[in-house]
Amino acid sequence: GKTTLFRMLLGEEQPTTGVIKIGPSIQVGYYSQEQETLDPNKTPVEIVRSIRAYSEPQALGFLAGLLFAYEDATNKVRNLSGGEKARLQIATLMLKGANFLLLDEPTNNLDIPSCEELEAALQEFDGTILTISHDRYFLDKLVDRIIELNDGLVRDYPGGFSYYAAHQGQGR
Repeated sequence: GKTTLFRMLLGEEQPTTGVIKIGPSIQVGYYSQEQETLDPNKTPVEIVRSIRAYSEPQALGFLAGLLFAYEDATNKVRNLSGGEKARLQIATLMLKGANFLLLDEPTNNLDIPSCEELEAALQEFDGTILTISHDRYFLDKLVDRIIELNDGLVRDYPGGFSYYAAHQGQGR
């Protein structure tokens, strides 16, 4: 069901009933847990410059703002850590103007330092994030609202995972 919801929001699948409307000013960006959207043979600088007409120093500066050291920004994607790839994927979505991120299990396959790097990058994002995650710490750190879809019921919880856990079944 979760993947189906994302596929419908991305326009890849149609709902069996009802309509999904995405506003005209909404630019959807999809973060794939498998990071297949990144070319493993390019460097982060090359990827940034393929999206935006930056000079190399501008691309390096942009990447430095996302905690990329020079060595990592000029290294092939295939040689980067999971956290670096995650931050690069977020960077590409930001450069493309996404203001609504769909994050599919973004912390899966990441070690703790990589998760922390991803959380830091997402906290800098100035848009809306819809995430599917089983990572309780990530949810507590990042979200301020949880929507529970369970057996045809929709419940809204105004808080992170700890709030949700303490008030489960009592959402609006």
